[in-house]
Amino acid sequence: MTAEPDKPDENERIIAALIDPGPVTTLATMWATVDRERARSAVGGIAEELPGDEHLGAWVTLLAHDAADEPPIALLEPSTEGRLAAWLARNGEGPAGRYIGVDEAGAFDGLASRAAALGLGVTPVASGPFGRSQLVIGRSRSAPNLVLVDRRAGTIGR
Repeated sequence: MTAEPDKPDENERIIAALIDPGPVTTLATMWATVDRERARSAVGGIAEELPGDEHLGAWVTLLAHDAADEPPIALLEPSTEGRLAAWLARNGEGPAGRYIGVDEAGAFDGLASRAAALGLGVTPVASGPFGRSQLVIGRSRSAPNLVLVDRRAGTIGR
């Protein structure tokens, strides 16, 4: 079974409702795998090891590619029996979501109350591959993962 592609309408609506007001940037698209080295060889590109993702329970390798208009790929391999391992068990290897950078001051603050108004939740803030972040939770188990990263000046981890 392959992962269901990102549903842009649902994800864009959720992002807009959670982050409004404020610009957002896709920092990386997620690719779930059980073997980052194999996936890295298949995709190619310049690889950079990043800090792990506590929310997903994953080791992370960032792959830059030649397409300047596309975000890099974050190869995710389970480091625990957490969310990513469960994602792989349900969906198999493939697209698994996005890391979204939140740039506007105040937009990252108050995510929990805005998520609750949508019937969703967010995890507590944790350090991740791109810095301070929160995972949007409460969506269907087949929904792509959505990690919001605080990119305000002074908070950028990389």
